[in-house]
Amino acid sequence: MSTADRIDQIPEELLPKPDYDYLDLMIIEALGKYGPRNLYKVARELEIPESTLRYRINLLKNKRLLFLSTNIYHTNIGLKKGVVFVKSNPQFARYVGEFLGCNEYWIYMKPIHAECEGHYAVYTIPAERAREFEEFLEEIRALDIIWDYKLYWSTCFHRVNPTTTWYDLKDSTWRFKWDSLIRDFENAPTELPLTLRDPRDFPILADETDILILKELEKDATISFAQIAKEHNTTPQCIYYHFKNHIMKNFLIEDFQIAFLKFDPKISVSPVFLFEFPNTTCLAKMANAIRDKPFAEVLGKIIGRDMLLVVAYLPINEFFKMIRTLNKLAEVGCIKRYSYYLQTFLDMTRRETIPHQKFKDGRWEYRHEEHIQKLHELYREVSAKVGA
Repeated sequence: MSTADRIDQIPEELLPKPDYDYLDLMIIEALGKYGPRNLYKVARELEIPESTLRYRINLLKNKRLLFLSTNIYHTNIGLKKGVVFVKSNPQFARYVGEFLGCNEYWIYMKPIHAECEGHYAVYTIPAERAREFEEFLEEIRALDIIWDYKLYWSTCFHRVNPTTTWYDLKDSTWRFKWDSLIRDFENAPTELPLTLRDPRDFPILADETDILILKELEKDATISFAQIAKEHNTTPQCIYYHFKNHIMKNFLIEDFQIAFLKFDPKISVSPVFLFEFPNTTCLAKMANAIRDKPFAEVLGKIIGRDMLLVVAYLPINEFFKMIRTLNKLAEVGCIKRYSYYLQTFLDMTRRETIPHQKFKDGRWEYRHEEHIQKLHELYREVSAKVGA
């Protein structure tokens, strides 16, 4: 089941408007610090009534400015994260997302724009089936649906929750302090966060109940154990036991995602950066320097390489200032090279939970032949439409 609305050319008048105040920002920052499942503590730390807190959160969610989800630590459930960038054959551009979706292990897809139109997709593949996934992508290219693709195996994603860093309370506006980013880079720690370190292996530390709970928490981080129990015909005590003794004990959850639309989507961009660094020290410095910055949303380290994936969201005028700042860091040797792909808010966004229906008897079912068969069936159907 999808964890977010499908967004497909939404008229401007229906776009969410970033209407919030400083208390909203403080609430959102506290949600990232204490978690959306501990509203009593959030209210106590902010010294506001819990009723006010819940009212504010619900209002922001109804405005489609706030989305509360859960970051699964896929490594500990045997899934390896694959990040894919494709260059679409224009003849099939409208259908590329459907072709990529023939492999049911995708969790995110969105069109991108670079030297040609394409797609950005994230998959969580059973670790031992990585080679078959590469064959799936090769088959899409062989059919000439796409002209080329790049696949990077990444660590689990580190989500950057919103903070009030760079927010000017006096003017009630964001101040992008790009010069301070350079200073922060110079002074940043040289040790990577746990979730951005290359995994040693991909153990499966979950059972089927754990996977179902994780799926529900992905859709809504605030869902109660009673609601999950009712959904899956069990007891709240059973759900609590699995959450405490399996999910938390085995580090199946990295943290909670507090996604907040800070900037006006009509004048903002969402670039996906790929940074390459001269060494791991510079990589760690960059990751740590931007972990509290309002433009950063997602970080992921490319496994086995000194490369960092960064998904950002910021006003377009600030994007160009960011590029100049990155060039300054490259001039002094902190960054070896970088590239980026632009996502736009108006283009279609698709999200999925982990493929929970594929987890049976303590393992992930991965049916490579079915993926290829579905791919060819869709190709025949689409080819008839486009006259290929």
